[in-house]
Formats: sequence, structure tokens, C-alpha cells
Amino acid sequence: MAPELLGVASAFGLASAAGLNTTLPLLLVGLLSRFGALSLAAPYDAVGSDIALVGLGLLVALELAADKVPGLDSLVQAIQWPLTLAAGAILFASQQSIITEVSPGLAVLVGVLTAGGVHALRTAVRPAVTASTLGLGNAAVSAIEDLLSTGLVVVAVLAPLLIPAAFVALALAGLLLVRQIARRMLGRGHGLGVAR
Repeated sequence: MAPELLGVASAFGLASAAGLNTTLPLLLVGLLSRFGALSLAAPYDAVGSDIALVGLGLLVALELAADKVPGLDSLVQAIQWPLTLAAGAILFASQQSIITEVSPGLAVLVGVLTAGGVHALRTAVRPAVTASTLGLGNAAVSAIEDLLSTGLVVVAVLAPLLIPAAFVALALAGLLLVRQIARRMLGRGHGLGVAR
């Protein structure tokens, strides 16, 4: 397989991971870079620096905690919108083969659109989760998003050819979640109608 195609798949996976959790993929990529498991194009290799890793570690802790609280999670996601776009741009453009084969400006734009699209879906679904579970499902959904984000980083780095399959699996899981939420909301509405 051509290294350029592997780089493209990896870049899409990393940018998508940022759409699910803004700071965790940056921290993981920084750590992988720091320990020599991943090569990043300059100047994006700065995410492996001491100051970046410490700062990202603090931001990850704050994001993980705030995203588990119903109501606060939606606020955090709204505030994070520009940060998510920046994280997606950095992660997409950081892939060495992308920088050498595609203009850096285009790589940044594709990263912004990828992370932004995933984040938009996440932001749209979360209020429905809050409404359908009375906030009780938010922490679980947030934890699943964190695991998926981590999984996308791992797959993007270790097996980038699996990224398209991972996207299909995520899309199917998302559709099932939306279907389940819709059933709950319709069931509640129907139950209220019967009670009257």
C-alpha cells in the first residue's frame, strides 16, 4: 500500500478522533511522538514537547470531568468548537506524508472540516441523550466517546487501513443510538398520551 494512502487514512482517523474528544487525541499523539512511535511534521511535532504534554494533560482532565455532567457538557462542547477545529487541523496536517504530498493549507482545511463534522454530530446528539435519559445517560455516552476517540487514534497509528471500516462501524453505531433515542422519546410521548 502506498505510504501516501496510509498517511491520508491516518490523518482522517486522527482528525475524526478530535471531533469526539478535543484534547485527548492531541495528548495521545504527543505521547506517541515523544516516545518515537509516531513521526510528526514540523511545526506540529511541538505537541510532543514537555510544556505541550503538561498543558494537554490538564486540559484532558478538565474535559473528561466536565463532559460527564448533564448541561455542562453541552456548554463545554459549544465553547470547544473552535478548539476542536484547531485540534483537527493540527492532527490532520501533522502527518508527514500529507504535508509532502498536499499543500499544508489544504491539509489544515480538511482537518478542520473532518473534526468539525464529527463534533457537529456529537453536539447534535448529546441534547437528545440528555432529554431521553433525563441526563442519566450523559456520563456513559461521554465515556463511550472517549473510548472511541482513543480507539481511532490507536487504529490511525497502528492500522490506518482499518480507518474506513472504523468509520462505517461508527456510522452504524450512531444510527442505532439515534434510533434508540427516538424510540424512547416517542415511547414517552405515547405513554403520556395514554395517561390522559
